[in-house]
Amino acid sequence: MISYQSKNEIQNQVLNLLPHQIEECRECDKLPASLEELIKHNYQAAFVCYDKKTNSIEVGVENEEENSPYPEIKVHKIPLAKAVASLRKSFKNSDADLKFYGRILAGYGSSSKVEDVVLV
Repeated sequence: MISYQSKNEIQNQVLNLLPHQIEECRECDKLPASLEELIKHNYQAAFVCYDKKTNSIEVGVENEEENSPYPEIKVHKIPLAKAVASLRKSFKNSDADLKFYGRILAGYGSSSKVEDVVLV
């Protein structure tokens, strides 16, 4: 399925959806799948998870400076209270990024899979 979306709509929808997804995380004690995908994309993370004990999102990013055969992963903690602001700062505006966000938005709460997003 193809989805046609405007750049401004994508940006506004993603930024407006963040507070709701963070609240969902608090209520369900886990990250919504679409939020996990967004964080992995924005931070180029190896993993993302919710830590109920510290009430924070853990983001594991590979250290690219290491020349080891095993990647070193640095874990960043984003407290839920600051998550919306941190994630808004990580938002990217390139066409490729907006298409990725558009696929997440089109699939959010939907059972149909979006193969491509056309920016209008």
